[in-house]
Amino acid sequence: MFRDEVQTCIDCPSTWGKTKSVKTYGTQTSALLTNDVSSQSYTQRAIEIQTDTIEKVEPKKCNEEMLGAFLQDVEGMMSKALTNNINSKAFKGLENLLRTESSTATTILTLNHAPLHNELSVQSVSWNASGSVVGVAYGKPDHDNWCTHKGYLCTWNIDRGKINTNKADQTLDLSSCLMCVEFHPTLPNLCAGGAFNGQVTLWDLSKEEPIETGSSEEDGHHEPVSQICWTTPTSMLTVAMDGKVLRWDVTLSRYKPPQLTLAQAFLVTGSAIPRSHPAAPSNRKSDIGGTSLSCSQEDPTMFVVGTESGLVLKCSTLSNELPMDKGVKVQFRSPVTLVYSAHSGPVYDTHFSPKHRNLFLTASTDATIRLYNALQPKPFQVLEPVAGYIFAVRWSTARPLVFAATTSNGALLVYDLKKSRVSPVLQLATNTHRSPAYTLAFNGRRGDLLCTGDAKGTVKVWRLSEGLVSALPGEEKLLSRIAASSYD
Repeated sequence: MFRDEVQTCIDCPSTWGKTKSVKTYGTQTSALLTNDVSSQSYTQRAIEIQTDTIEKVEPKKCNEEMLGAFLQDVEGMMSKALTNNINSKAFKGLENLLRTESSTATTILTLNHAPLHNELSVQSVSWNASGSVVGVAYGKPDHDNWCTHKGYLCTWNIDRGKINTNKADQTLDLSSCLMCVEFHPTLPNLCAGGAFNGQVTLWDLSKEEPIETGSSEEDGHHEPVSQICWTTPTSMLTVAMDGKVLRWDVTLSRYKPPQLTLAQAFLVTGSAIPRSHPAAPSNRKSDIGGTSLSCSQEDPTMFVVGTESGLVLKCSTLSNELPMDKGVKVQFRSPVTLVYSAHSGPVYDTHFSPKHRNLFLTASTDATIRLYNALQPKPFQVLEPVAGYIFAVRWSTARPLVFAATTSNGALLVYDLKKSRVSPVLQLATNTHRSPAYTLAFNGRRGDLLCTGDAKGTVKVWRLSEGLVSALPGEEKLLSRIAASSYD
């Protein structure tokens, strides 16, 4: 049977572990030494002071005779000092730091040559070199067939005391519509114009009977001349709907009428457009009509051409393209060096900035205004003002960041890139009947003056407010930064 049994404990010592030993040690740091040192601040004292007793002083009576003698003695010296301060340029530009004027414009003159009975439109306007005379080209923008009516060049001198706003000071008639006009950059009396029949004409308006010099070159234009651009005081470019860009030498003489000589001839054809470009024409041999032209302010050999098909082309008079099998006395070459992104409608105006060599504007019937850097194929800014077709665009001659445009509904749009890079700071109606405003021009000598011309034959002269005329410090640097943003 089962029973309880207790066995003794069996101990199995480890064959590998060792018994741990423990030792206790003590340490002692050096004795800490302490000292008590007392300090005392400076002694303070309170001292009473007393101001002098205020006495009432009776004002002395003025000796008017002595005062008058003193003012007479210093009048000459003070007047001289004030005159010097008025003419001083020490603080030029700093007064604009406190400027708070709003952006406004007012009409100071409305001009219309009444004998035309509003039958012709204002095709182009231009200020002369002195800024006192505005030249107006009258013609018709649309023709179903060949032009059978006359065109006119009219001029008004706005500095005349009694200006007749309903009749031009000078009127010159042509056998065909005058499509563009451009005054000489330095000679106030010399003016160039281009007609619907392709004729390019120079007028010397200083004579009682203006001297007229016309081009009669076989290789000249044979379709409407769209725009004229002076590259130097003795050279100018013309572009026309026949695709030709012609450079004319102008011979000026004190004793002879100015002479026009065809110096270079260029032709824009479909073969100059890369096949990969979205707007490349299917017919590589077709001529591409030019609708606008602008020359670089710093490089007279570089210019931009806007076309009827919407293409924007960078061109050069130094083109080394092979000659074409065209021309009688001169050889035609292609001037195209770069093709930019195209508008979706005709480009009716282009304009280089007078303050930056590579910035230019374009205006088109696709209702957009574009800002291009001449070194980049795509625009870095596209403005859509929703005001109809854009017929004209111009940089201000006074402020680097201001430009203006006119539209098919008669609006004048003024942009200030310092305030907004999207919307115009000013939008005005150039007429009450919403007729298209085809052209505009800033006055080169008086930056506050701007003129516009519309389809009813009316020219308006506007005066811009100080805020749109006086440049603030650093505006040209800001314009350069805007141009540099096109590389981003």
